[in-house]
Amino acid sequence: MADITKIKSRAKTGIVLAILIVVGIIIWYFFGTQAGSRSRKTLQSSVTGMERTVTVYDINGEIIKEYKGKFDVQYDESRILFDDEEGKRHVIYYTTGTVIIDEN
Repeated sequence: MADITKIKSRAKTGIVLAILIVVGIIIWYFFGTQAGSRSRKTLQSSVTGMERTVTVYDINGEIIKEYKGKFDVQYDESRILFDDEEGKRHVIYYTTGTVIIDEN
């Protein structure tokens, strides 16, 4: 009987220790590495949006338009897509100009 109690006690201790190690690794990743910092920003952006400034330049470097607000940005090889705070959808094709997105 005593052996079963010791085994159960050791198993519980092992489980608690494993959980603490996993939590420690997760905390270290999110707060101790650059990849974790980027992951935190990505999560924040997905959940609550992020203050951004999107500046669109023409081929000569002149500003065409600037958007400021809290929104999530999607992009691929030819366009940027976002919905502003007023619910307006913006699709910017940047094959002949430049778009800079600053996160505030």
